[in-house]
Amino acid sequence: MALLQAILEENKIRKNRIFRDRLNPLDAYDDAEILSRYRMTRHCLMDVIDIVRKDVSHETKRSHALTPEEQTFAALRYYATGSFQQVVGDILGLSQPSVSRAVKNVSNALASFAGQVIQFPTDCRKLQTVKEGFMEKFGFPNVIGCVDGSFIPIKAPSSREDVYVCRKGFHALNVQGICDSQKKFTNLLVKFPGSAHDAFIWSQCGVQTFLARNTQVGFLLGDQAYPLRPYLLTPLRDPRNPAEEAYNRQHQKTRKVIEDTFGRWKCRWLMLHKFGGAITVELTTAVKAIISTGVLHNICESKGIPLPEVYQAGAEDEGSEDITPTDRGQDVVEGEAVRASLIRAHFV
Repeated sequence: MALLQAILEENKIRKNRIFRDRLNPLDAYDDAEILSRYRMTRHCLMDVIDIVRKDVSHETKRSHALTPEEQTFAALRYYATGSFQQVVGDILGLSQPSVSRAVKNVSNALASFAGQVIQFPTDCRKLQTVKEGFMEKFGFPNVIGCVDGSFIPIKAPSSREDVYVCRKGFHALNVQGICDSQKKFTNLLVKFPGSAHDAFIWSQCGVQTFLARNTQVGFLLGDQAYPLRPYLLTPLRDPRNPAEEAYNRQHQKTRKVIEDTFGRWKCRWLMLHKFGGAITVELTTAVKAIISTGVLHNICESKGIPLPEVYQAGAEDEGSEDITPTDRGQDVVEGEAVRASLIRAHFV
């Protein structure tokens, strides 16, 4: 009986110690340390906690249930480092299962908020604002966004793992992003495996449907992996004169903004970066976590929060696809006409 009492007392002490040892970053770190560890300022971190609070709060009488703050700290630390969840738990005084639940809960909450933060412009006022941003920064007229794909490494899924192997030889999701001139995502499509081609993903995108029905609103810029359309302009494969060469140079300079956007996104949240290794959570949660980091990226860019200096030099992405579409339909002919007219008007 005495032995049983001793064991119960030891377990009680251990639980209390774990509870007392939980780290509150807002108290433990100064502003620079918070930015380094959580990729955002103290006030921005508190705003994110408020966004997820209702969705992650527990209706429980357990004294050691994780608070919305603790869950957010755990999830953002995982996003920011890509470390094993046990390592994140050791830092914060949490168990690995607790970190896993926190990542899932916070990812679900932030992903459900994505529609309010990642929005493709569809009304005239917003479209004009985006066009003016590209014209002012890059001198390219009528641009409403740049599009590209990027591989995000994931652990091998339990089913159909072969389709997730990308052309670079690792398991991945091929994530399509569209951005504005401010390096914020206006669209993020996270559901296709690494073997899916950029042109196929684009064909399944709601933005493609919108632009096909509203061809006069402006155009996106994409690389050779995308099909030339009146609303999606690609580079000339073989420029034949100075005007066409000037168009290609300006196209490349402007379209680089999506590569920079992907690069900043991945360097801010190393869970996404090849340096962080593959995302270790199961596929459904991985998708929600990726979307969540897109939400956080836009929040940080809107508030002008810088990348940690150690990562700024590597903030550029390689892109995902280099396969050129071979279709020669009416849309391509019309796209060639739009591109040629643009070259005559602005690049001669």
